[in-house]
Amino acid sequence: MSEDYIFRYKLDLESPGREVYHHRPTELVRAILANLLNIIVPLKAGEEVKINGFRWLMDKEKSYQIFPEVNSSSPSNPAGSRNTESERQGLKVAFYEPRIELIKKLIEQLLSLVELEKEGQVVEVDSFRLENLQDWIVPGSSNPIEILEHAASHCNCDCIFCYNKGTPPSIAPSNDLERTAKEEFEEVRTRIKYFSPEVGSTLFPNLGNIYEVMAHPYFMDMLYLLREKTSKPLRITTNGRNLTPEMMPKLAELKPIYLYLSLNSSSALRRQKLMRDPEPEIAITALPLLRQQGIPYAVVIVPWPVENIEEMLADLSSTVAYAAEHEAHLVQINLPGYSNYFSSEKLFDLDQVWKAIISQVRELREKYDTPIVAMPTMYEENIYELRNNLPQIIGIVKNSPAHFSGLKKGDIILQINGLSIRNRPQACDLLSTVQQGKVREISLTVQRDSQICEVNLDPNRYSYPYSKDIDTHLGIIFLGAGLRIGYIEQLKEIIQSHQAKRVLFLSSTLVKPIFEQCLTQLHLFGDSQLKIDIEIPKNNFFGGNIFMGDLLVVQDFVDCIQQYIAKRRYKPDLVVIPSSPFNLSGWGRDLAGRVYLDIERETGVAVELLDCATIFD
Repeated sequence: MSEDYIFRYKLDLESPGREVYHHRPTELVRAILANLLNIIVPLKAGEEVKINGFRWLMDKEKSYQIFPEVNSSSPSNPAGSRNTESERQGLKVAFYEPRIELIKKLIEQLLSLVELEKEGQVVEVDSFRLENLQDWIVPGSSNPIEILEHAASHCNCDCIFCYNKGTPPSIAPSNDLERTAKEEFEEVRTRIKYFSPEVGSTLFPNLGNIYEVMAHPYFMDMLYLLREKTSKPLRITTNGRNLTPEMMPKLAELKPIYLYLSLNSSSALRRQKLMRDPEPEIAITALPLLRQQGIPYAVVIVPWPVENIEEMLADLSSTVAYAAEHEAHLVQINLPGYSNYFSSEKLFDLDQVWKAIISQVRELREKYDTPIVAMPTMYEENIYELRNNLPQIIGIVKNSPAHFSGLKKGDIILQINGLSIRNRPQACDLLSTVQQGKVREISLTVQRDSQICEVNLDPNRYSYPYSKDIDTHLGIIFLGAGLRIGYIEQLKEIIQSHQAKRVLFLSSTLVKPIFEQCLTQLHLFGDSQLKIDIEIPKNNFFGGNIFMGDLLVVQDFVDCIQQYIAKRRYKPDLVVIPSSPFNLSGWGRDLAGRVYLDIERETGVAVELLDCATIFD
């Protein structure tokens, strides 16, 4: 086996710092502390200590600020958007592995003060490389296929709605033209080498690329290497251009495997128009071939109103019918949206289009057995459900244990094996537990209309498209993951630890209704002096009609808090923010690469993150 891929990073020696104090040794210390405090939390006797300044031991009269004031972002330069290729590549590293960014900045600062020598001769350096990759192993993702994202650097379609086209320049993926396909393969091979599914560790990731991984010439080589390392299901997202008859048996050799097939339309003409696919028939005809090879798959559709809503809905219906005919495991409908970088002009009325799609989806669910999920699921729930978070079944995977048991769409689960169920996350957790067990029969008590029914499931009775390796809830599909009640209990603990009376909770348009419902139902606080205000920050970073809470960035939160203070004319005692916008890297960084600690630094208000999962649905 060849040597490991060399991870090397360029230095930016033109502007190593902003010379805030006009004294380079002081700026060096400031840079060291600022970068350290973006990746560590100082402690004293086990308690967190907030640090914002320092002084020299030989000059105790003068103090220096660690974090100088930062200019607010503007619409033309959101969140301090950076555009140079070197800075973008630096952000890719900083997002997932800021310790490398720390090393980079320290070297840059040092080289502004000193010159390096070897045997009396000045040595000029412009980059550095990682020496021992064992030092850079971190807790890994549960999805081994994410390793392959580092090779998804190109695409063989050009979708008119591609969200890559609407990504802010500072984080936009770029086709790395300086690297060959062979070099990309060597990086992935090295990453697979250090991937340890048994202990859940892997080589540090980065932002990777999010184009079409199956278009890579070494795709199958990488897939075979990955399969040697793990027997876990390989979940691959693809536009289907490479799902040829010749590819199918090769994929079948690697089972368990699951494909998210971005079909978008079963019409060759419309798929060609939407995706600029020169050979749309390949992906369309892949569905019966996948069925033939026993590979379960989800059909993914982005209903884009390219002409008008009526034509869009008609094509949506025919594509769902085609997916159901060929026994798709699931149909996932991604509601369309776009950022300001995709279009500065309004392309369509979001509520009008989304409501029309959801209405159509609900009709299609009654017509076909194939489960249909429209994401984000909370949009549908907020419109149609009187009570949120119910463990109500909206779909059942064909030929699953749930299918053979006689469960029906609309059933609300009340008990699982005699244990009472009160909300959706509780049902999901318990179903996963019993499915992983070795029980021969699982009993469910459900409410069906006004009747209470007892249903028994045999977890070993199933056939295609259900897969015990892929499915986690015995074939039951819910309206999203739901909100865990434990989050409200965590919120109570956070508030009590700060002894706060005026609390600002920053939510999102989709989560706010269910969050307010849980607050009202639980009555956990019992403090008449406690006031919790809920505000929804605006997605200024992405702009357009983007409004997802998980896509908010530090500057969005800063702007919201400052506007709240200006309006109320007082500062809250505490701001609580769900952690989901900062979950992707594990380092508390947003999609612009900024650490959440900057929110408190810029607003002067105590900020705590409420630990919660990212709501992917």
